[in-house]
Amino acid sequence: MKQNFRTAAAIGVAALCSAFALSAAHAVQPAVSMGGDHALVLRADGTVWAWGYGGSGQLGLGSTSTRTAPTQIPTLQNVVQVVARGSFSMALKADGTVWAWGDNSGGRTGGNGTSVPVQINGLSNIVSINAGTDTAAAFATDASGRVYAWGSNSSAQLGTGQVSAGGNYVPRLVAGAEGAVAVSASDAAVLSLRQDGKLLAWGLNGNQALAPVAGSATAPVVINALPSVQAVASTSINIAGQYYALKNDGSVVAWGQASTNATFCGQAGVRTSSYALIDISPIQGLARISQIEPGDGHTLFIDADGALHACGTNSAGQLGDGTLVNPSTEAPKIAHIAGLPPVVAAAAGSAISAAIGTDGSVWVWGRATNLATGAASKSTTPVRVMQAAGVPFDAGRVGEASGMFSGSQTGPLGIATVDVAAAVSTLHRGKAGRVYVAAQTGSGLFFLGSNGWVPYTTMAAIPPYLSGALPRSVPVRLASSENLTGLKGVQLLVGYGLGDDTAAVTEMLRSGRYQTVHTLN
Repeated sequence: MKQNFRTAAAIGVAALCSAFALSAAHAVQPAVSMGGDHALVLRADGTVWAWGYGGSGQLGLGSTSTRTAPTQIPTLQNVVQVVARGSFSMALKADGTVWAWGDNSGGRTGGNGTSVPVQINGLSNIVSINAGTDTAAAFATDASGRVYAWGSNSSAQLGTGQVSAGGNYVPRLVAGAEGAVAVSASDAAVLSLRQDGKLLAWGLNGNQALAPVAGSATAPVVINALPSVQAVASTSINIAGQYYALKNDGSVVAWGQASTNATFCGQAGVRTSSYALIDISPIQGLARISQIEPGDGHTLFIDADGALHACGTNSAGQLGDGTLVNPSTEAPKIAHIAGLPPVVAAAAGSAISAAIGTDGSVWVWGRATNLATGAASKSTTPVRVMQAAGVPFDAGRVGEASGMFSGSQTGPLGIATVDVAAAVSTLHRGKAGRVYVAAQTGSGLFFLGSNGWVPYTTMAAIPPYLSGALPRSVPVRLASSENLTGLKGVQLLVGYGLGDDTAAVTEMLRSGRYQTVHTLN
């Protein structure tokens, strides 16, 4: 929060609209996540539903029983993101707290394993979470772009600069990974996307499969060969893993290990002395992609029209194309999945896939045991998920998809660090829009633009903080150990709208996609 903000805030001008100064309650975008043999669905009302195998308590229902139909986790409300990996589960609440349950390998649940969600201590103002597939490391990114990691460090997943045993129950800051907007982890390593589009990596780097640097990458390194991307993904393949990046033009590149049929998607293979590697190269047959959803050996891709595509191992029909045919060097394969409505969310697990349609319908295919009533053990096409009563399970719908907004203050006003952030709905990522950051004091409203803080007047256009294709997340540091004395009570607001110029403001206000995220104190 620069000095010119302190000057402007003392002036006081007419407010843009009283609506913008109010914090609105929103539904969330429905989401699904798949573990080794269980599923989590985040419904539009912020509740979490689980089903599948529960032997490690990963369903969060207070027992180790198996459930063959979605069952609500009663202790979770106001959730905005869910993660299922192996026999482990995690959820992020709207208040920025992180909750975990299930298998405690490496200390991922913050201590002992538990069959009910427990809060992970030491984390606040979190905007995104993720976890490794099987190697028991978990990750959280806060509103200022700092990455925290805990759990196993057997492959240097915690980014500490060394390999160590598990039992790291307390989240620790990953030095050198600042400015992050997304994190994705495989068994072996971690990718982190920065706000500036740079890609960082750390973890096991066998034969330089992860990053083109010699030796290990036990602390974050920049992958300079990919100067600007908008999303990243990691999937577990043998030891080295395979990695994806979504470029700004909607194309996908891949790299990493290429020694199994999980990787033959049309990329170029580069032979090394030990095993085949994929050089950083485009996947043919994929265009206008908006989301990448990695699993354990296969990956799903959602395009701008909501169509779903898949690549990788197909041993249980998880590619969803009606076959059990695996790709090979001679016959690379991108599956285009039919029989689904336009998709708003998808997830790849261990030999199983899932999707949520725009109508709220939930679908699974692949190794469907315990996850789709009446389905064959290997379902090669999507099967609708049913409730216990035999009626279709509905994840809900959001007519005007919301964003997720947060803000925090560290230290008193005399030496304050202030962060705010916007997390963009999956429906809006990559679309043209504007992100707005505002401050209100009394009757005055000020917007942060390219030239600093400016007061709103009815005769001037509202300056956006960011214009263009909307990224996954927009963290903004407003002040760093600065003297903000005299600004007590100033409210900070964040929002975004679709379109250009005034159209984006109108769309933001109409959809209620804004929120008061913090009051200076």
